[in-house]
Amino acid sequence: MLPVTQRERLLDGMAQTVAAQGYAATSVADVLKIAGVSRRTFYERFSDKEDCFLAAYDAIVAVALERVRGACAEAPEPDLRLERGLDALLQVLAEEPAFARLGIVEVLAAGPRGLARRDETLRLFVGFIQDHREQLGDAGAPPSGLVSQAIVGGIYELLYSHIVRGEADRLPELNADMLHYTFMLLGMERPTV
Repeated sequence: MLPVTQRERLLDGMAQTVAAQGYAATSVADVLKIAGVSRRTFYERFSDKEDCFLAAYDAIVAVALERVRGACAEAPEPDLRLERGLDALLQVLAEEPAFARLGIVEVLAAGPRGLARRDETLRLFVGFIQDHREQLGDAGAPPSGLVSQAIVGGIYELLYSHIVRGEADRLPELNADMLHYTFMLLGMERPTV
């Protein structure tokens, strides 16, 4: 994300700092140093480190959801919407490795509010899979909630393992395999386009 306003500079500073040293080791002073703003400016916008972290988390989720929804809206067929949506998610995380680490890895260390935000985000993506599953005409497969949750959990684990190893730039390469296993869990063959 290209920081423009002081708030955006602080969010970017939070992402850069957390990516470099982890949420627990990050201090407000560290964020201020990267963002190049004053302590007063920070506290005019955020109540504390956690508040700034959650705002940065919300920012990357908003960008990811906007890109996923946009990519899906452009695709004519449900299976292609799923492919394009996943590709958009992988692309945005690859383009924003610090925010990817913040949103996928470090959110797990951000306490109850961070975990609640993460769970809310995962539920959105479970809903996305369920909606696409219904559009694909999946009548005889296992209960959609459980399967959709397994798909999202598997994708999250793959994202986590690549990001924690510093391989966020390689995430787009996972699209084909992720789609293969997604359709397999849905009990369907992946259509060829």
